[in-house]
Amino acid sequence: MTVSAKKDSTYNTNNNTNNSRINDNSITTSKLSKTFENFKAVDSLTIKVDSGDIFGFLGPNGAGKTTTIRMLCGLLLPSSGSGKVGGYDIIKDSAKIRHIIGLLPESSGFYGWMNAEEYLTHFALLYKIDSDVARKRTKDLLEKMGLAEKAFAPISYYSRGMKQRLGLARILINEPHIIFLDEPTLGLDPKGQVEIRKVLLELNREKGVTILLSSHALREVSSLCNKIAIIDRGQLVSQGNIDELRLQSGLEQKIVIRVANNLRGRQRLANLPFSAAIETDNGSHLINIIIHNLSPISAVRNNNNNVDDDYHDDGINSILSHLMNQGLQIHDVQRPEIDLEEIFFKLIDSRQNNDDDNDAGVGLVEKRVREEKPREVRPH
Repeated sequence: MTVSAKKDSTYNTNNNTNNSRINDNSITTSKLSKTFENFKAVDSLTIKVDSGDIFGFLGPNGAGKTTTIRMLCGLLLPSSGSGKVGGYDIIKDSAKIRHIIGLLPESSGFYGWMNAEEYLTHFALLYKIDSDVARKRTKDLLEKMGLAEKAFAPISYYSRGMKQRLGLARILINEPHIIFLDEPTLGLDPKGQVEIRKVLLELNREKGVTILLSSHALREVSSLCNKIAIIDRGQLVSQGNIDELRLQSGLEQKIVIRVANNLRGRQRLANLPFSAAIETDNGSHLINIIIHNLSPISAVRNNNNNVDDDYHDDGINSILSHLMNQGLQIHDVQRPEIDLEEIFFKLIDSRQNNDDDNDAGVGLVEKRVREEKPREVRPH
């Protein structure tokens, strides 16, 4: 009796990839650039996405995100530089790259006369997936995306959110190793957004799928992504995990100590021996003592402007001890987290301010050169 081994259809049945590259789900670029006539959309961009990352790709409108994604997916040739997706060169191996990736652009086209089942089956056959496997994947994906009940309704009747979910199902039909998502939760209600995030996390954790996520939903990026790159005007501004971005932004961590708002408290806070901002919270009848960039408590000084030995320990405890010794009634202590939105705007604003200063400096140098350039003396 002959027993035939059952072929495992998980993430490799339809991809004719080299076995040596099957576990390479990374994305890398080196000085990648794209110029349209006189406009440089992407300028010497170098990023590194490791296998298994959920990588946030952020930037203002027009920063070059979509152009970069199109180059990585083999849809647009770079002007210079290089890149690899899953170990394949984005110029030489673009056809192979398209077999191992899924791409969900911000605006997806659909065949409105088809229903969802026909639509997914159609794309499965384009990938040359066996018809039985295609039918099973189609059914499973429609269930996963919450579209099973509408599987036979024409796509033209679908809402924007339903089309977005169908688009995500489409890019998963070939069981890609790497997926590129541009605003994947756009148009979805809160429940739909949660379901999509759940699907993405499942793909990443259970299947090891690498995800490059471009989105303006910074909270979504912060909750999903383990690494983030921020670009502006086609150039890399910052790259790393959120803690690394926070350090690069230079934003100061702050501590907020809330104390009772009474006459004694206001008098004692008039002359604090450490640097702090004072705000009155009329709604809660409290006073906020805001301490930026908390450092060793040597900042607490006595009346002679010398460091008080009692406050030489590091940390917030010495400040709290000082406030309690002054008879202040402490309500609570808060340490607001510096979120990705603050980090993003600080990095972008700093970059743009530096660029403006540099432009002004270049303009001034050019003006001086013109003024100091000796006039050409023609012989008579």
